[in-house]
Amino acid sequence: MRIDQSFWGMLDDTDRTALRAAATRVAFEPGSVICHQGDESKNVLVVSRGRVRVSRFTLSGEETVVAVRGPGEIIGELSAIDGRRRSATLTAVDPVAGMVISARALKRLCEEHPGITWAVLRVVVSRQRAAGDQHDLRTGPSLHRVGAVLLDLAHRDASDMITTVPLSQRELAGIAGISRETLARALKTLRDAGIIVTRRTSVEILREDELRSLCGI
Repeated sequence: MRIDQSFWGMLDDTDRTALRAAATRVAFEPGSVICHQGDESKNVLVVSRGRVRVSRFTLSGEETVVAVRGPGEIIGELSAIDGRRRSATLTAVDPVAGMVISARALKRLCEEHPGITWAVLRVVVSRQRAAGDQHDLRTGPSLHRVGAVLLDLAHRDASDMITTVPLSQRELAGIAGISRETLARALKTLRDAGIIVTRRTSVEILREDELRSLCGI
């Protein structure tokens, strides 16, 4: 979700003021686990700075990265709404700062501020659609899958002209539903074209328009 379409970006000044008044400020160091899959916590987190990795674990302990959430996004809304346990583990990728709101406070805010209710609803719908799109990607060409995943996971601040995906190749391959060898070949194609730069735990997108064109997106 792009920054201008984020939860925070959909709120007006009155909604933001009300949300700040109900929230507690929090901060997390890179690598810190914010909450674990299966936790009973019902709080939501609105990210103000940094990025949060959202991942799920199988019974055997294998991790699958579901998404990376950035500034302006809300996390944990499902548990706050339905009261069930956390469906994913949240880990700080960068230094993360944000606001925590309890489920009870969020319910009150939604009752008093229709704009907040509508923003939460749009987030839920957007993520449901994204999950369907991600499923569709698994049947497409590998280069298309990789390009779509990179574009989906990249987050850009308004003044930042380079989008960065802060994931390892193992994590990217898992999201795209391809082998690491296939991912490596796709990344090499994009790297040789000067579209991306790869590092051990991140990929930088240098030319977004060319990435979309080459991958048919």
